[in-house]
Amino acid sequence: MEVTQRDLIIRVAGEGGEGIISTGDFIAAACARAGLEIYTFKTFPAEIKGGYAMYQTRISDQHIYNQGDTFDVFCAFNGEAYELNRHLLTPGTAFVYDSPGDFEPDLPEGVIAYPVPMSEIAKKLGEKRAKNMVALGALSQLFNINETTLKRVLSDKFGRKGEALLAKNLQAFDLGKEHATTLEKSDRWRVADAREAKDVIIISGNEAVGLGAILGKLDFFSAYPITPATEVAKYVAKQIPKIGGTLIQAEDEIASISQVLGASYAGKKAMTATSGPGLALMSEMLGMSAMSETPVLVVDVQRGGPSTGLPTKHEQSDLFLAIHGGHGDAPRIVLAVENVKDCIEMTVESLNLAEQYQTPVILLSDGSLAFSTQTVPAPKADEFTLVNRKRWDGSGEYKRYELTPDLISPMADPGTEGAMHIATGLEHGETGAPRYTADNHETMHRKRFNKIKPIVDNYRVAEVDGEGNADIGVIAWGSTIGVVREALTRLRAKGFKVKGLYPKLLWPLQVAQIEAFAASCQRVIVPEVNYQGQLSHFLRAETNLKPIPYTICGGLPFTPAMIVHKIEEMSHE
Repeated sequence: MEVTQRDLIIRVAGEGGEGIISTGDFIAAACARAGLEIYTFKTFPAEIKGGYAMYQTRISDQHIYNQGDTFDVFCAFNGEAYELNRHLLTPGTAFVYDSPGDFEPDLPEGVIAYPVPMSEIAKKLGEKRAKNMVALGALSQLFNINETTLKRVLSDKFGRKGEALLAKNLQAFDLGKEHATTLEKSDRWRVADAREAKDVIIISGNEAVGLGAILGKLDFFSAYPITPATEVAKYVAKQIPKIGGTLIQAEDEIASISQVLGASYAGKKAMTATSGPGLALMSEMLGMSAMSETPVLVVDVQRGGPSTGLPTKHEQSDLFLAIHGGHGDAPRIVLAVENVKDCIEMTVESLNLAEQYQTPVILLSDGSLAFSTQTVPAPKADEFTLVNRKRWDGSGEYKRYELTPDLISPMADPGTEGAMHIATGLEHGETGAPRYTADNHETMHRKRFNKIKPIVDNYRVAEVDGEGNADIGVIAWGSTIGVVREALTRLRAKGFKVKGLYPKLLWPLQVAQIEAFAASCQRVIVPEVNYQGQLSHFLRAETNLKPIPYTICGGLPFTPAMIVHKIEEMSHE
């Protein structure tokens, strides 16, 4: 029986270069324009062309927290995609595939198959690259993906490239749709009908970081391209000239962080975006930022490591580097985003915190969130409070590193009359002149560390998901939070007593809040996408907790089912 699904997941997979990613983008955009919620997840090879690519779109008329467990509908463009996903084809799933193609499926019992001659139709049209448009037309017909919004999306994409190209793609779409009408639909999957569109935007995590930078009134951005962070710079490059700012593509990561520090020293709000290898190269200049008390924001879009590692895959393994990466005792503030909405709001917050505390701030995103697109409320500039650095008022002797009551010293731009000073990586006294005595070094260390201590109490309280006491508590960070939210909802429906804690500030740790949460739980588990259990390490070191690490590091994020299964296992121990 065909029913409308409140929550439907469609996966498209095949060879990189066959239009897999664009097909997923079109589905997501059409559903969002039809007033539905979407959450996408994609993975693709590190090579420029070729290799396995996959795009998954979760569609619902309710808020979505993550990419979901697996698919309800799977569209395979080739045999490799089929083989890699065959184990996920379970009774009731719908399977759309290219036939005749390079494989003939041997399907598990109960899987509903829909053969579509994608390559054959595209070939007859004289345009092999239109294969994905044939698939898109078939999917639209079979699963009620709104044709009007889909064609509007296609027109927006191809219309500016010429009427002939648009017509060819729409023809391929119509032929795929026409073929699907000849197939007997026997599955139950159907996307919800279009509803009134909300005031939302569809945006990826990387683009959202760029949007947050613009809303935060960024003045200067410098970066060296690196997967998976490059799209942050691409977004900012288009937008920052509109607000009078500057973007520079540097020759490497060391140059980019150096330019950012220079711009900040000159009085400008400045930031960069990179990934783990780039952050490692920036460690010395982050120490310079801490020592010279120069505000700087670095967004780290984490990827699989170490070394070149897995450039296009997901991981949460830079926490050690973000918190302690560098020589000497170098303080910094470290935060992590949960979702696309956070990418906007917390980029603004991070710029504010760098300015307020005159210290390096590292904002952690990840490879999964970087390319995921979500529907989020359209942000308004007047919704955000902006913080600027403490400025010297021109009275008295200017001391760049003055020991003020809050330990945050007034800053003056170069060239300000009466405010000549030295900003150096050498240890210094209040005026900035080098000073190497033991007493002074300890005094300045206390200044640099203690000035950021108030953030523990002043930053937002870590969210607690659940009430009362629990048998098992879950502490999650980054994009894993969204997975845990859904898992805990499922577990409570089964009668489990579970709670969640979702800190966004990871350094300094909000110790009192974390310990209070743990006191209400019999046991605490910490799921992380890294091998060593990095947050678990800091929880053991900084609090009275003895958390149970739950780690994976295969290049993919957790699913809600994995968290549910783990906690069910623990409850029987």
